[in-house]
Formats: sequence, C-alpha cells, structure tokens
Amino acid sequence: MNTLRFSMLALACSALMACSTETTNSENVKTEAIWSKIYVTTTGETSRVIAELNIDGPTGNNIKLTANDKLVAKAANISQVMSEDEALFDVDYRAIFDVTSGGTQFTVDFTRAAENKTLTTTMNLPRPFEIITPQKNQSYSVNDELTLSWTPGTEDGTQFESKLTIECKKNDGDSIFVYVNNAQLTDDGTQVIDLSSIEELKDTAINTRQECSAEFYLARTRPGTVDPGYANGSSAKAVQERYSDKFEIRLRN
Repeated sequence: MNTLRFSMLALACSALMACSTETTNSENVKTEAIWSKIYVTTTGETSRVIAELNIDGPTGNNIKLTANDKLVAKAANISQVMSEDEALFDVDYRAIFDVTSGGTQFTVDFTRAAENKTLTTTMNLPRPFEIITPQKNQSYSVNDELTLSWTPGTEDGTQFESKLTIECKKNDGDSIFVYVNNAQLTDDGTQVIDLSSIEELKDTAINTRQECSAEFYLARTRPGTVDPGYANGSSAKAVQERYSDKFEIRLRN
C-alpha cells in the first residue's frame, strides 16, 4: 500500500514548456540530426500512436515530412500512414488503432526516401487496469484520508504513476489548481493520501464555502526500443492510462 502525506505542487495556472514554433522540412535535415519522441497511449477504447520529430532535441525546430518521407504505424497486422496533426506551437503525426490489449506490439517505421533508409521504433502495451475508487460524486472532507484503488498488475519493466488534480474556487471567483504527484507508485492496487497534509488547500485565498472538484490520473508505462539512427535523447514508450470519475473535497465540515 502506498501512503502519501504531502502535496507536491500548487499552480494557479498552467505554464507552457519551452518549445520551438519554427518548422523545417524533413528533406533539409540529415537523419542523424532528427530527434524523436514516439509513444502509444490508450484509455481502454482505442490506442493512439503519436510521433514528434524535432531537430537535435525537444526544443529544436519541428520537422514536417516532405519529399516522400513518411511514418507508418503498425499493430495487429494493420498498417497506417501516420497523419500530420498541427496544433498550437507543435507538429506531430498520429494514427489510431482499435486494439488496446496488454502485450500488443506497435511499431513505427520512419522512411527517408532520399537516403533509402528506414528507422524502426518498437513499443509493447502494458497490462490494462481499471480505477475502482474513488467513484463518481463521492465526497471527502479535507480532514479525511483519501483511498485510491485500482486493479493491480505488477509487470517487470513497467513504471506506475499517479496524479491527483484538485480544482478549487478562490474568493475572487478564479480557479486554483493543486497537483499531488507520485511518479514511482508501487503497483499494488492502493494509494492513501492524507488530505489534511496538503498545505495548498489551506490557502486563505480559497473560498471554503464551495467544494473542490478532483480527479485522479493513473498511468502504467513500458519503455520502448528506439532505433539508434535517431539523434541522442530520442525516446519511445507505451502507456495504459486511466482517469477516475470526478469527486469532491469539502473544505468545511
């Protein structure tokens, strides 16, 4: 059983990570200068394969595939050419599969047409799980111990993590967010958090007449195998992730 008795982080607003807004065509970049972050993630319904390509590292220019370069994702005997997804400050490539079973192998082939070269990244989904408690609309006092439970499934070579997000209202009507993170949680099915130890919930700017809304995020992660042809620091992983139903935390009894 995991017991957590301290809060990790409180933020009134989210901050953007440093990243490049510039884009470079892949035909102008040598393969050995391409950094990749490739991962597959599922919440239990479909699996999304996402590939981010940058020059030299995560803060380098985004790479746009040109000149017949392509990314192809494969799983369960199905192949898909990954589609470009251009969001604010970022360019990545995605594919969706109707397979979520633990042990399913995903591969992503990056073909460089001009160099007649293919780089292959491999990932295997960890075992799936479900969150048992807390349940929808369950209510806790700020003085309670909060028990998070899930179906355990410890596997060699995986990492388990949790993140509790709490949203409270301030006296001026704005929201304040409190985050309690455990990046190396023991995958035994239970975590206990002493809510009274979260100092950020004692902030006098919080309106104690309103309940706070909270939810858990859980992730079981297995590292993947990155083709050595990519730039140093490239990464790959496969993630089974789940979100709990929303529940409330009362700041007054």
